[in-house]
Amino acid sequence: MDIVEQLVTFPSAGRPPLTLEGALARPAFSSLANVSATPGAPDGQALRAAALLCHPQPATSSMDDLLTLTLARELASAGLVTLRFNFRGVGASAGEQTDGRLEPLDIAGAIEFLLTQPLVNAEKLCLIGHAFGAYMVLAYAAHDPRVKTVVAISPPIFRVTAELGQFERPKLFVTGEFDEVSPRHKLEPWLERLPSRALRVVSGARHLMRGHEETAAGTVVKYVTRWAMTPGV
Repeated sequence: MDIVEQLVTFPSAGRPPLTLEGALARPAFSSLANVSATPGAPDGQALRAAALLCHPQPATSSMDDLLTLTLARELASAGLVTLRFNFRGVGASAGEQTDGRLEPLDIAGAIEFLLTQPLVNAEKLCLIGHAFGAYMVLAYAAHDPRVKTVVAISPPIFRVTAELGQFERPKLFVTGEFDEVSPRHKLEPWLERLPSRALRVVSGARHLMRGHEETAAGTVVKYVTRWAMTPGV
């Protein structure tokens, strides 16, 4: 499916709001001509599931991280509307980094922006994060029931608390076989205490999935597209 991508800006939540930069990708409208219409959707088109992507550590990464970029474009090619963005203090996003204290306000602002986009199905919102971004989406989703599923790629074990991830909505966890920050033998005891979770391991990969982006993205896209097509979840 053909996609279109555009650079965008939007405000964070909170006061004063900060201007954040992002990239919005969606299927080209010409690619949607043969999909079944959703009653009430504009121009008789079908509403699309949406995915918000959160990048790894702000000190060393951005929305142009290769896995984040790959996921955004492959999910858009699969029919979703996607938004990747820079947390505060990264790239051209205003403000200063706060190591997770205020970054949930950035996610809140990004969700509000994403849900205003044409053809977005507000009942099908997915959060996807990698490393620091995985921690952020797990922490945020607990407080926003609009988020229907979460994909957490290599959530840093040193940030895990007893409360993190303790919500009933479905969650997919992905880690690398040789992940030095989120090793499987440390992830699994925590995941056993969480409801509605699954784990996938990317063979040969380390924490940032360098060289394994296509495999990791394929794992996530398969899960998200199946979720997007399943009513009521």
